[in-house]
Amino acid sequence: MGIVTILGQALWFILPALAPSSGAVLTGGGTPIDFGKVAKDGRPILGPGKTWRGLIGGTLTGMALGAIFNFLALNVLDKPEWSFGEWGDAIPLLFFLAFGSMIGDLLGSFLKRRLGKEKGSKFPIMDQYDLLIGSLIFILIFEFSWFESQYLAGDHIFGLIFIIVLIPILHRLTNIIGYKMGKKEVPW
Repeated sequence: MGIVTILGQALWFILPALAPSSGAVLTGGGTPIDFGKVAKDGRPILGPGKTWRGLIGGTLTGMALGAIFNFLALNVLDKPEWSFGEWGDAIPLLFFLAFGSMIGDLLGSFLKRRLGKEKGSKFPIMDQYDLLIGSLIFILIFEFSWFESQYLAGDHIFGLIFIIVLIPILHRLTNIIGYKMGKKEVPW
């Protein structure tokens, strides 16, 4: 398998973990996950921008994107190596990718609030990688063999490195788009 294919697959397989953030912005609003409560330090636990609708909508967005990719790989492209597996295996995997991503985002917000950072303020490294960290934690716990085969086996490690390098660029681009659409208050 050539390096271009490995890099393409790495991106293909991680997009369901990156899409939930945009899905949460588009579907969010309503009741905050922390119900507006504050921690002992007097700051919000997560903040008003982290809502149940966003959590559910973001998770479903990532799963839907992954399901589309899976359908395409299995039924249109006839490339099972680009699939997330048969549907019985793919659905839980897509859930862990998407939901783990959203949990990473929530943990990033929790850390921001504990450090006294306001909603929308910059938090370098965590802003870019919280989605990936959360997703990887879930995948490493629940779907390690899939992760190993897609990102660690042989030359696939280059795909993981590619994703780690690419995420800050994708993060910046999607935030600029969200800002221009009026869905984000700041372009970072």
